Amino acid sequence: MSLSADKNGAANDWVLPLLTRLAPVPRREWVYFERRLRFESLAPQQALTRAGEVADRLGFVVRGLIRKLHVSGRGKRVVRGFGAPGSVVGAYASLLTQQPSHLRVEAVEPSDLFVLPWSELETLYARHVCWQVIGRRLAEQNLVEREQRAHELLTASATERYRRFCETHRELLPRLHDYDIASYIGVTPVSLSRLRARGRTGPRAHDSSQLRSSTPERA
Repeated sequence: MSLSADKNGAANDWVLPLLTRLAPVPRREWVYFERRLRFESLAPQQALTRAGEVADRLGFVVRGLIRKLHVSGRGKRVVRGFGAPGSVVGAYASLLTQQPSHLRVEAVEPSDLFVLPWSELETLYARHVCWQVIGRRLAEQNLVEREQRAHELLTASATERYRRFCETHRELLPRLHDYDIASYIGVTPVSLSRLRARGRTGPRAHDSSQLRSSTPERA
């Protein structure tokens, strides 16, 4: 049976476990929440949120892979992060401020999500304390992720950033283009190739000054 043909089962298998890892969700609250989810399929490069538009929804990924990109006024795209099954994706700054998003949230490959309108959040918070706890813990996770990412970009060498990426995103490596990996760790695709070559044939540590740290344009 396809995922789209068994949406309720997919929500129970993917979304409910994600929520209950954050806080206990009473059965009544889950039923109410599930009825407000919308199932959505995205084709590669189709967006959940577009840069320049005000974000209005969160996505719970159940299949595929989502990419988060910062897009400059000149069209330069910088990979901010990824969302694999079991993760929550969205342009959080835009959702919170209701200002146009600097972030584009799009599919890397055919992807299925359960989408929750942001407008439902206030109703959920007022219904039961579990939603307040879940909302706070999701915000805390996002803050920790952003701080760790900023720390790596500011203090770690390109070699260390690549090694760390391989450790934390091992299951995603076969599914990502070189551009995505290079952009995420802050090097060019050419420098990424050098990093890989040195990892295979040379010492693990090397002078990172030989790497260009500028983020590449999409080829």
